[in-house]
Amino acid sequence: MNRTTLERALSGLVVMACFLLLAWLNGRQVASGAAQVALYSLIGVALALSLLAALGGLVLAVDTPLRQASGYPGALDAVARGFLVILPFTVLALLAEFIFGWGATQAFTQAGIMTSGAAVGMELMSGGEPRVRYMVVPMLGAFAFSAAWIAFSALFQKVAG
Repeated sequence: MNRTTLERALSGLVVMACFLLLAWLNGRQVASGAAQVALYSLIGVALALSLLAALGGLVLAVDTPLRQASGYPGALDAVARGFLVILPFTVLALLAEFIFGWGATQAFTQAGIMTSGAAVGMELMSGGEPRVRYMVVPMLGAFAFSAAWIAFSALFQKVAG
């Protein structure tokens, strides 16, 4: 798990840029008006940051060797590397919205989150002795992340009217 600070920062920036784009695209579907879309985007990115941080905490709780070797920064690094998988889902959401005219961003967001959760599990399993919990816990965390994003979207749409 030796990675340079630049690689870690780049991974985090790519993941956050993807969530910013996905939040903006989702906001265009559930909100009306530029101010509501901007608000949705800001809250969506804040939600993504907090849920990624929580997922890092879950990873840290189940992976004793990671906890002993690199602590929370190592857990966040594993989460960021796993969530790089969201990049193609973001590109597909952009293509669907602007090239094909499909309103499928929410589906691409949820699929990206769940697939990224599996990728986090694979990151953990490749770093040492494979254990089932290294796959199950990130997937459960990703499921909770996905459910929270759906609930946020539904609530925002209801409040925004």
